[in-house]
Amino acid sequence: MYLFFLIGTGIYFFFIVLIFSGLLFKRTYSPTHSKLPMISVIIAARNEQENIKNILEDLVNQNIDKNDFEIIVVNDRSTDETCSIINNYSSTYKNVKTINIKNINVMTPKKYALTKAIENSSGDIIISTDADCRVKKDWVNSMAQLVNNTDKIVIGYSKIKNSDSLLKQYQNIDFLGIMSANAGLLNYNIICSGSGQNLAYKKKHFLDIDGFKPVQHLISGDDMHLVQSISKLKGAIFNYDPKSFVSTMPKNKIVEYLNQRTRWSSNSKNTIIDAPLFFLFLFSALITNCGILYGLYTQSAVLILAILIKLSVEGLVIYIGCKIFETNTNLSSYIFWNLTQPIYIPLITISGLIGKYSWKK
Repeated sequence: MYLFFLIGTGIYFFFIVLIFSGLLFKRTYSPTHSKLPMISVIIAARNEQENIKNILEDLVNQNIDKNDFEIIVVNDRSTDETCSIINNYSSTYKNVKTINIKNINVMTPKKYALTKAIENSSGDIIISTDADCRVKKDWVNSMAQLVNNTDKIVIGYSKIKNSDSLLKQYQNIDFLGIMSANAGLLNYNIICSGSGQNLAYKKKHFLDIDGFKPVQHLISGDDMHLVQSISKLKGAIFNYDPKSFVSTMPKNKIVEYLNQRTRWSSNSKNTIIDAPLFFLFLFSALITNCGILYGLYTQSAVLILAILIKLSVEGLVIYIGCKIFETNTNLSSYIFWNLTQPIYIPLITISGLIGKYSWKK
């Protein structure tokens, strides 16, 4: 048993070294600012009356010619004022378009909403974000230029906004860790995932992978499917341009946060064949955290030592991630986040595998 945990921990620490070095020696790309083709920004919104106006304000004020991009918002069966807010913008701005969904077919809700947006888009480049996000004025241009110049799927950085409480700071560090891992491993062509809050790709590549049809039955994982599938065709690249960074609202309740992370972890089992190195990284993280719990139970000096090593090496990743991605955190929140991982990681992993999560229906 000790040997099993030690091997798993060794593999995990190897991945952490790759992540840290990948961030430290990151490959940046300065795109040529050439004439862009038509761009379509897509958003799926359901009961987002508190947030949708903010993202629409950000989008209609982008530093790009309004004739060069369109904003397609899919109202996914909202029962609040989301639809009227979107309609107000579409009647004011000619490049804002609305699609109303009343019923869904065999495809799960968000994938169906995104599919309808892309089917009705005029753009050669698709950029996605969420209704509760905020973007900077050069976001569209930064993401589109990188797609246009590289022909790859572009993974953008997302961070938690308003991390003014322990729960929100916890989410902030957790999200920073996830995005840093994605970026660092991508430097070694180990493609993990991205966030639908900040993705860009060519429409023809979406059609080449048959859209979301291969995963139409899955509740979550639309972003992972896009990154994994399009990268196999054309590759993937991370956008380190601060102008491309997106902020998103944190969850206000622990239950909501755990449900979100559990939903994300439910997709991990689908990576065994399609992304074996990504799966190995996730599995080694699970084994490491389970090993630490086992070490505490048996009072093993070797495995308890792993806690201190893990605290240090993951701290380096978070530190460099804060610098690169202009994200603030504090030491006490990091220590709390790190020390709770041996409970948190197994909990959401097991819950995700058995499907203990919910989604907007």
